[in-house]
Amino acid sequence: MLNSAQLSHHARQALETTRSLIERFGGRLAGSEACRQAALCLQDEFSRICGPAQVRLEAFTTRPGAFTGFYRIDILLYCVGLVLLWLGQPLPAALLLVWMVFAAGLQFGYYVELYDRFYPRKTCYNVVAALEPQQPARRQVILSAHHDSAQELRFLKSSQKLYALKIVVPDFFRIMAGVFAIYWAAYRVFVSGAGPAAAPPVTPWMLGLLSTVGLYFVFTKFSLFSREAVPGAGDNLIASAMLLELARLFADPANPGHSTLRDTRLVLVSFDAEEAGLRGARAFVRAHRAELAALPTLNLNIDSIYKVEDLQFLTSDLNSHVRLDRALAEDCVQIACAGGYPARLAVMRFGGGGTDAAELARAGVRAITMIAMHAGIVRDGLVYHTMQDTVDSIEPRAVEACLHVAASWLLKTQ
Repeated sequence: MLNSAQLSHHARQALETTRSLIERFGGRLAGSEACRQAALCLQDEFSRICGPAQVRLEAFTTRPGAFTGFYRIDILLYCVGLVLLWLGQPLPAALLLVWMVFAAGLQFGYYVELYDRFYPRKTCYNVVAALEPQQPARRQVILSAHHDSAQELRFLKSSQKLYALKIVVPDFFRIMAGVFAIYWAAYRVFVSGAGPAAAPPVTPWMLGLLSTVGLYFVFTKFSLFSREAVPGAGDNLIASAMLLELARLFADPANPGHSTLRDTRLVLVSFDAEEAGLRGARAFVRAHRAELAALPTLNLNIDSIYKVEDLQFLTSDLNSHVRLDRALAEDCVQIACAGGYPARLAVMRFGGGGTDAAELARAGVRAITMIAMHAGIVRDGLVYHTMQDTVDSIEPRAVEACLHVAASWLLKTQ
């Protein structure tokens, strides 16, 4: 559909839009005024392309601080559990520490809104634009991105090669504390001759380990995030800017509010609060569940675009708990390779978090996510979630590849 000159033009436009919005508003934490203003600018631009009647700014309330703040609750529970162990109370310690691990697994592993009630409520904004087809719609395609940016991950400023260990080691000690508390409580009940104050022989050195090395690593999560918002160019404002370019490509200038597609309704959504646990996509699904079920619906989500050599299509999401549509991902890999761009299938490893496609997939939509970021366990040179996540960190060719895949895939749905 697009020749190299057209791809290059639209990629430059997307990069310039991204640069302009960051210069005007900087980082955009969910619920902040900067994020709201960025959403308003996207709404205005979509309105010029699609027509004001086809564009909505959809407000929703959520508690974005919970997603990065719940680690501090974990630290408090760990400390209380240690105190109980030192006081010789393994049963209440076990109950508390097991709850700590279980709750953290739900809050981060599945993005359950378990601790959200303890954090302030804020208003966030999804931007939704639609282009109707030339004929009655037989299907709809949702192209999605997110315009909010993350809090800075402090430890990514230094060496990143042990990125995974810095996340996992504190969890290892939290689990170890829970297992030891259970063992101690069971020892009192089942070991012959053990009285109500009996403790396993390993107790002194285990308490020492959990109270020194364990406490040190668990407390590293207290300062995991700074209060500063990163610029969020590659993750993920560039993707929202690409949605504008895709709207320009498919809008029918002779028929406002319509696309040049035959019978596919095109919906373009820039979500808010993705970095707060996919809350914007979740709010969108709640508001549009009937519409999502009314027609066969496909979703191509775009997230974390940096290098063309890292172009990947996810077949799982949300810490690998949610299955994405493998057939669609394979189609996109073929489209990318046919266009001269290296691409492969990938999974979202446990601990990697999630993308907005997960919420749509859980609602029954055939969804995939396109990323262009190194996702290995051992990696270095990341700008994602750092102050270096600027437009200069994005390869123009990576943007061209994403535009090529999205436009070609959309035409293939006809």
